[in-house]
Amino acid sequence: MVMITDLPFDLEKKILALVPKESRPQWQTTCKRWYALRQDLLAKKHLAQTGREFIFLLNNSVFSTTINLQGVHNNVDPAMEFGGKLGSLQDSNDLQIDSIFYCKGLVLCTMVGKQRLLVCNPSNRETRYVKPRSHGCSEYALGYKGSKSSCVNSYKILRYCRYLDTQMRCTVSEFELYDFMSDSWRVLDVDEHDAYISARGVSVKGNTYWVAKRYGNQFILSFDFTREKFGFLPLPYESAGPGVSVDYGHKDTAVLSVVRDEQLSVLHQYLHLFSFEMKIWVSNMIGTKKVSWGKFLVVDVVLLNVVSFVVDEEHKVAVCCCTDKDDGDEEGTSIFVIGENIQRHVYDEEVTIDASWPHLINYVPSPVHVVRKSTRKSKRKRNARRHQPEEGTSARSVEETKVTPKAKPKAYRSF
Repeated sequence: MVMITDLPFDLEKKILALVPKESRPQWQTTCKRWYALRQDLLAKKHLAQTGREFIFLLNNSVFSTTINLQGVHNNVDPAMEFGGKLGSLQDSNDLQIDSIFYCKGLVLCTMVGKQRLLVCNPSNRETRYVKPRSHGCSEYALGYKGSKSSCVNSYKILRYCRYLDTQMRCTVSEFELYDFMSDSWRVLDVDEHDAYISARGVSVKGNTYWVAKRYGNQFILSFDFTREKFGFLPLPYESAGPGVSVDYGHKDTAVLSVVRDEQLSVLHQYLHLFSFEMKIWVSNMIGTKKVSWGKFLVVDVVLLNVVSFVVDEEHKVAVCCCTDKDDGDEEGTSIFVIGENIQRHVYDEEVTIDASWPHLINYVPSPVHVVRKSTRKSKRKRNARRHQPEEGTSARSVEETKVTPKAKPKAYRSF
């Protein structure tokens, strides 16, 4: 007799591709692995039809968005659409999110005030709250140990805080790790270093990377969640160093991004050297101790305050999220699509006063379950349910409710 687990993987995918979309709630509990695989197939089909899928932090809320880049090299304007708030955050309208961090299908949300953290999986709408022991100047990153990204118990949260101790008259760095399995924080004993993080971190293969500075020089600071150690990697360009003057208050633009959850990408501009040249590199090989780079894109363009970007290898373009101020000193968020002989302005919106910095990140669905913290009461309930027959079991739909942002996108325009 042929068991479900004996079927070839390719045959499983062909069978699941034929299952009607409407029938998912009836068979969700039949086989969790099949359900997760079907969800992944639907997401890829949707992605092929509508365009690249992104997660967009805007005005303290997190949205799912798509940008269709088909025909961008044939003077077809890219189309950006909002799909709504993340499914796992739809019932939490009171949440004010300060920052987001993406790692292999999971999103770590830091609340305004940094007194609460939320880990969610947008594809299955599971969430888990984590209470930090300290807050204030803290920055957080999500990663996992080894190659086990299929179970949330292998994930960890890194807290990194660097501040000036007025009594000791020196800079102090604090590091803590949160373990999902034990639901606890512990102080991380690492070698002290005086690196200053100057750009948001990203996760590649479970490890975290930041653009950092020390004595005026830029480099990449890495953290290995398996070894629980920091490392230093070179950037693909030479830092201008502390001796170069900065004109008009604009510093170097150095931002990191992730390609297919496997490669690191760097965007850089020498704005203070009166250069309009923007360069993007993608890593050929990446680890916490070694990296090699290859050029992806070199264009002449001025985009001040690029805060995040995403590379599209198929169309050889980059989607850049920028902040700037107009003539009335109103701060706004803009999204551009940049490529060789391409500069398309696809989105504009004013930013709410005191709102979080916008952040655009690539999103790839994952079946990882965000295991909730167990209690004795919940364990008793689960044990009782095991001895009861399942009648009319239904599953929550993972479809997202359409929620448009407060301000509608302005008409698309191209340069």
